[in-house]
Amino acid sequence: MFKRTKVTDGTATGQVGFRKKSKVPGVMITQYIEKLPEGKSHPDFTRKPIALTIQEGKFAFFKAIVTGDPKPTVVWSRNNGDVSDPARYQSKYDPNSNEHTFEMPHVKPDQADTYKCFAKNEYGQAMVTVVLNVIEVGFKMTKAPQQQAEVANCNFKKVLKRRSKVVPKAEEPEKKEGEIDPKFWELLMSADKKDYERICAEFGVTDFRWMLKKLNEMKREREEEQAEFVKNLSDLKPIHINADGTASFELEFDLLDPSSSIYLYKDGEMIPYTKELGDKMKHCLRKVGRKYIFSMRDLMPEDAGFYQLDVEDVNMFSTDFKMVDFLVKIQEVKAMEREDAVFECVISAPLSKLMWFGKNMPLEQGDKYDIEVSEDKLIHRLVVKDCMVVDKGIYAACAGIKSCNAWLVVEADKGAPKGKKSARKTTRAGGSGTDLQKVAQEQQQKLDKEREERKEKIKAAREAAAEAAAAEEPEKTADSGAGKDKGAAVEVERIDKTSVAATTTVAGDSGSGHSAGKASGGAKQDGSHADAGGGHSAGKASGGARKDGSIADAGGGHSAGKASGGAKQDGSHADAGGGHSAGKASGGAKQDGSPADAGGHSAGKASGGAKQDGSHADAGGGHSAGKASGGAKQDGSHADAGGGHSAGKASGGAKQDGSHADAGGGHSAGKASGGAKQDGSHADAGGGHSAGKASGGAKQDGSHADAGGGHSAGKASGGAKQDGSPADAGGGHSAEEASGGSRQDGSLADAGGGHSAGKASGGAKQDGSLADAGGEPGITSGLSDILATRGQPAELTVKMNTDCDGAWFKDGEPLKSGGGISITKDANIHKLTIHSCRDTDSGLLRFVSGDLSTEGRITVGDVPEFDEDDLHKFSKPVIVRVGQNAAFKMPFQPQESLTVSWFKDGTELKDGGGVKIVREPNHSRLLLRDCLRSDTGEIKIQLKNPFGAVEATSQLIVLDRPGPPEGPVETVETTSSVIEIKWNPPKDDGGSAVTNYIIERQERGHSLWTKLGDVSAEKTSFRDRNVTHGKKYSYRIYAENPQGLSDSLETADSIMAGIMILSGPPGKPKVVSTSKTCINLTWTPPEDDKGVPIIGYQVEKRKKDTNQWLALNAINEPIEDVNYAVKDVTEGAEYEFRVSAINESGAGDASPPSAMACAKNPNMRPCFKDPEDFLVVRAGNSVRVKISYEAEPPPHITWLKDDEPIAPWINVINTEGMSQLVIPSSKRSDSAIYTIKAKNSVGEAFFDVEVRVTDEPKCPGPVELEQTVYGKVAVSWVPSPDQELDDRLYYVVSQHDSNTRMWKTVADRLFANTYTAHNILPGIEYHFRVYAKNDMGLSDPSQSPTWGANSNRVPISSNGVSSMEISFERPPSILVPLKVHTPPKGYQLYMTCAVRGCPTPNVSWYLNNTCINSDKNYYITNSCGVCSMYILRVRENDGGEYRVVAVNSLGKAECSTKLTVRD
Repeated sequence: MFKRTKVTDGTATGQVGFRKKSKVPGVMITQYIEKLPEGKSHPDFTRKPIALTIQEGKFAFFKAIVTGDPKPTVVWSRNNGDVSDPARYQSKYDPNSNEHTFEMPHVKPDQADTYKCFAKNEYGQAMVTVVLNVIEVGFKMTKAPQQQAEVANCNFKKVLKRRSKVVPKAEEPEKKEGEIDPKFWELLMSADKKDYERICAEFGVTDFRWMLKKLNEMKREREEEQAEFVKNLSDLKPIHINADGTASFELEFDLLDPSSSIYLYKDGEMIPYTKELGDKMKHCLRKVGRKYIFSMRDLMPEDAGFYQLDVEDVNMFSTDFKMVDFLVKIQEVKAMEREDAVFECVISAPLSKLMWFGKNMPLEQGDKYDIEVSEDKLIHRLVVKDCMVVDKGIYAACAGIKSCNAWLVVEADKGAPKGKKSARKTTRAGGSGTDLQKVAQEQQQKLDKEREERKEKIKAAREAAAEAAAAEEPEKTADSGAGKDKGAAVEVERIDKTSVAATTTVAGDSGSGHSAGKASGGAKQDGSHADAGGGHSAGKASGGARKDGSIADAGGGHSAGKASGGAKQDGSHADAGGGHSAGKASGGAKQDGSPADAGGHSAGKASGGAKQDGSHADAGGGHSAGKASGGAKQDGSHADAGGGHSAGKASGGAKQDGSHADAGGGHSAGKASGGAKQDGSHADAGGGHSAGKASGGAKQDGSHADAGGGHSAGKASGGAKQDGSPADAGGGHSAEEASGGSRQDGSLADAGGGHSAGKASGGAKQDGSLADAGGEPGITSGLSDILATRGQPAELTVKMNTDCDGAWFKDGEPLKSGGGISITKDANIHKLTIHSCRDTDSGLLRFVSGDLSTEGRITVGDVPEFDEDDLHKFSKPVIVRVGQNAAFKMPFQPQESLTVSWFKDGTELKDGGGVKIVREPNHSRLLLRDCLRSDTGEIKIQLKNPFGAVEATSQLIVLDRPGPPEGPVETVETTSSVIEIKWNPPKDDGGSAVTNYIIERQERGHSLWTKLGDVSAEKTSFRDRNVTHGKKYSYRIYAENPQGLSDSLETADSIMAGIMILSGPPGKPKVVSTSKTCINLTWTPPEDDKGVPIIGYQVEKRKKDTNQWLALNAINEPIEDVNYAVKDVTEGAEYEFRVSAINESGAGDASPPSAMACAKNPNMRPCFKDPEDFLVVRAGNSVRVKISYEAEPPPHITWLKDDEPIAPWINVINTEGMSQLVIPSSKRSDSAIYTIKAKNSVGEAFFDVEVRVTDEPKCPGPVELEQTVYGKVAVSWVPSPDQELDDRLYYVVSQHDSNTRMWKTVADRLFANTYTAHNILPGIEYHFRVYAKNDMGLSDPSQSPTWGANSNRVPISSNGVSSMEISFERPPSILVPLKVHTPPKGYQLYMTCAVRGCPTPNVSWYLNNTCINSDKNYYITNSCGVCSMYILRVRENDGGEYRVVAVNSLGKAECSTKLTVRD
């Protein structure tokens, strides 16, 4: 239909391409070699073509700019067409702008397609796709004839005339209100049961009971139709979109006729397809073994629809391909490092899962990613957890062919510590920025509305149908004599050349047939009919004639075969076995004119003949889409046919009294029928089992003959006895048959159970008794199914219990020696030898000896094999570096039942983790990700099928840096000028040989490593000639190969050049000073340094009464000076010290020990350190006076108040080096000069601290104004009541005038009670405020009368209205109560509460009903009603009940709590 431009891949045969990432999104790059030469590069696009939508007839073009060295060539192509016509397509190149242009002048609709641009050079290829959409203008008259011509060229003209049972949308008749779409039933019949609810909800069906009932009926009808063309229909997989962008659905079945046609439909219209997914057509149907795979490429939105696969005119599978769209697409996310990023989207239809991609890799739920779906399956969310800078890139969401993508930008956390990770953040970045829930709810409401409308229509239609049915009920009642099922006239048509030409029409109930099993009842002496068993799998059997004229049953014909019954002498008919697999069986003719019953099998038909007495001959059960009907009775009633399973059949025999013979129910593709009795009672048939068949024989006394259950595709039948007792048939095993032989008296001879696909039957006795099988000739070792290798010999052996002749048959045809086959007989052993097996030798082989037979199937096939060239390429080692991926690919011929396995060093590899195994029909690939050095080894692929296995091996070599050289480093020689060292080669050379060793050196006491040079790989020693005598050196050695440097091997100890020269002892250390924390030492350098410079000293100490000397510094941390402060001492302990000099060789001899020194402070007179001499405290707060001092020995501390001993409620806390004076709740009377006195044996010291306890001052009294001279006003006021109590109190005056309307301070720090205001102008109002101020702050102001313009106005009376005085007094109340505390022992504790009251209440604290206000262990304060109690260190006896009591003149309030002290 189309001609497509072929663009060959630049990769050579067997060459592996490496995928590279382009900076331009949408560009696919394939690099041909792993490492590019210096200065060379693969092609890439710096500007890619842009998708274009243009009107028909316009000028269309694409532009692209490519780079690469050497300069790449650019080729353009399209998916569905040719671009070689220069009149329609022109490729141009502008060397100035480096632009490649692809032009289409006067573009036409048929040029709309997906175009590809390839840029190639010798190192790689870059490819990009672009879509051209053409808007069609008007209708073209030439379009329809042109399309018909194109279809005719591809031979689709006849094919496209076919139509699916689903009518195309354009041809759909107008639907009735509430009518259900036919797609609903087609989808249900191909869907899993778990999808029923979803499909019903989609089409608005709510009555599930009715749906299931009707669905089962439709399924039975469909299965009968399907059985005419296919078998073993299974593994139906609905259509889905694959990772490569194609869509496909799968199913498995076997065609009964390989020439049957397969058709594909979309929305009821046939679509053409190819046999392989190639470039020429959009649709493809491939067969892989039993599996049929429908694929569709280049997906577009118009590809959505209802797809069906039919064989001939029967539908096999239906699936609905839906396209969903994105209502809200994912947006770009900017996230900080260690923060979570969120991508969100909303789709148009519910979908359980989207495909998420990050940087072109599929993403799955795990530790790094969370994939969330809302309950309505409309909102989908991807959470990238713990974002790092490496996570930035493009992320995409795909729903079918629809997709959207956005960038994730990760910004580094600049606040993180250098070299360390920042803390994990709990915030999330991103989101869509819209109300997704609202959009989803609107879409869900829209879907629900459509669903409810369908439900209402269906409900209305069902109610109308119910009313119509009720109206027709009387008519149905009158016609109740009709059959319960759809009794239909069945016309036996001509199927093959051997079928009977006559056709018979029979009315009756049709039962369901069984697959592949058969059993028949014995014959009667009175001439009534004997039912014929069904045909069986490609075999043929016929019944022999009896002496008394009774019938010999015929076995079922197989595989398009035929079986017919012989004629009886007494006129009764001989039953014919049922034909199988599109065959036909018909009854032979009787002398009395009644027809012989025929058993139809597998798409065949069977009908009962008519008897002289008016009863008809029953038809045997047909198999697999066959039919069966019940015979007619003498009294006119009909004979019902038993219901079969799985397309099988069962029929009941006819009775003489007119009642019908019921047929037993067939089981699992089996068949059972009941024989007829003389007394009219029915003969029950045993249930057929697992593709078997069983039927009961007939007895003369009317009792029924039970048939044994057929087993596993076997056959068993019971014979008839003269005495009326049943003749039981043994159960057939494994596709074998057992039938009873015939006796002279007409009774049936029982058959023993046959084994292994063979047959066994009992012989006939003269006296009519049963001839049992076993003593007579029998098969002791029969045939079984075998597999034979093509070109190899095969042998089949049958062993008999006696020496007897036999014949061989293949697929029903006799075999003779010759043509590559030898048939031999050695006594009782019969052999068939195939000298060189060929495909034509496959088939069903059967050995027959008399009435005995055994059969087995031979299948010829090949052991899998590899192509020699592919095997040679695969055997070449794959060499990769550490961290790279290793890929192996092995082609092979597609085969059925082929198992592919990969092994590494004998261990089978499984898909998962770092191993990816891909299995295709014609090749398999192995990918090992992030290879390690330990992955080096043998890689083997094994192909295995039932005929054998073949293997191919390759080697994986992972290159890495070598391991470190083997140690230890040996010192070969050391002199004053040379150090020679030696080492061993590394155990692991990293996959490539070591080229050289690199040696570095570090001088002791230095941190710098210096490279000395390198030596070749053959030499593992090095001589260092640049050394200084007496100095020590460390060495480290590296091994180097083409992959890099190994880890280093370092010398365990430093190596000294020459012999060791130690310094002489320094002078005896002297103790300079001592304290309880430090002892200072000094010493003199050694007199003899032996000619080697001294680099420092080592100091050691020994505690008195011990013998151990302890080093205070390491030798590699020498003390460079000749004095040292020893701080590692215990107060009061005595020590002696010694010193050693350190040079390059180490520490020399130690000096004589110093005199004993005690770690204690020297005696000193007490002195105070930076004390404060003045302290102001607000009344009610606690007073804390802290004084630090130094003294040795510790002094005795005494505090005085105004040279008098302090009161007992004043607490003194003495600690080492500090003393505190604490007044818990201060009053003004506590203001005084406090003196601290420190005295020890050396002397004493005094210090005075003035403590002033005060409060905010009370406001001054009334303010008076008086003008003494013009422009001046004297302001006077009554002193504040606190003036006499506080000698630091002073006054502040503020002034306000009517001009500025602002208050400003005009006088400060006034210790007098008057102030003269200047520049007082007439006509302006003035006001004055006077404040009292002390160390605590300002008092409330005293307001002056107004001075100025209206100061002499007459006051206005208040008309007798007097103001009420307001009282603020109130009893105490607790605003915030005490809380429960449980502090550990020794910890500090704060306990607070809030109290209110006016006048201010007096607050008391109680512990266990004992007042603790004066206890010095508790520091109690009251600040503005906030009462606090502080315990410096909690003791055990501090536990108990604490109570706060507030009392004033108006009342009392209290609160309490408990304190529990923990250990």
